[in-house]
Amino acid sequence: MNPSASVLRGYLLALSATVLWSTVFPLVRVLPVALSPVELAFWRWLFTFSCMLPFGMAAVRKHWPLVKKNAKWMVPAGVLGFSLYSILMFEAGHTTDATNMSLIAATAPVFMALFAGFFLGERLSPAQWGGLGVAVVGVLVLVLQGDFRRIAGLSLTVGDFWMLLAASFFAIYSILVRRRPSAMPQNVFMTAMLAYSLLALSPFMMAEAVKPGYRLPDMTTLLIMLYIALVPTLIGYLLWNRSVECIGAARAGIVYYSIPLFSSLEAVVFLHETVSFSQLAGGALIIGGILLSSLNVLKTLWRS
Repeated sequence: MNPSASVLRGYLLALSATVLWSTVFPLVRVLPVALSPVELAFWRWLFTFSCMLPFGMAAVRKHWPLVKKNAKWMVPAGVLGFSLYSILMFEAGHTTDATNMSLIAATAPVFMALFAGFFLGERLSPAQWGGLGVAVVGVLVLVLQGDFRRIAGLSLTVGDFWMLLAASFFAIYSILVRRRPSAMPQNVFMTAMLAYSLLALSPFMMAEAVKPGYRLPDMTTLLIMLYIALVPTLIGYLLWNRSVECIGAARAGIVYYSIPLFSSLEAVVFLHETVSFSQLAGGALIIGGILLSSLNVLKTLWRS
């Protein structure tokens, strides 16, 4: 495949992943039963693992020596990028407001760029740094509703710390997935990582289940969680992992900024929320930042 076409494919894969991930936030808001962060994370990854198991179990057995050899980095990747990231993100939502969460979540691509440069030697071009900056401004416009004076009124809570930690964990995960050996199929990789994440979550879920008055979620809640597990989680993570392999964590991280844009659009379509000028302006800046970061690729493809 043409190198530029491969890079463009990587951007499109990352964009597809963010579109799917952005559907999680509106869905969690309409859950008929309130679930704790641990429950949300556990059911999400249990259903995802169950969906992946028929396609991955036999392959994991076949490639077990390779899985065992790479466990020293796959275990932390699964625990950080799946288990802890989900728990911390949902926990942050209980103790901080949406504005703070969106602002702090936007630090994940910055962490990706910094970690990728420090540990992997990946370097962003001036255009890509410019795209990163434009996308940051777009996120600020979006979550601050166009009024930058609101930054002065933001108060930090323990939830802000959890969200910052979650963003850094996802960045580390995005760096680690590049270590997947070419001999390890994607279904083997995902099945093993999901197993590690579930093992890490199980003790916390057991502690939830023995609490007085604990009740299993109703069928509607479980069906919503099943969709979250199958589409945004399983398919989304597969797309993201492939994207990182194509273009690296730093460049994929720039596309990550589109999540709040797509979440806003989906809230308008499905939850009938109104769209504001600041959302349109922020969305335009985010899209502009992504296009600017991929300018060289687009030029090469246009000439060819």
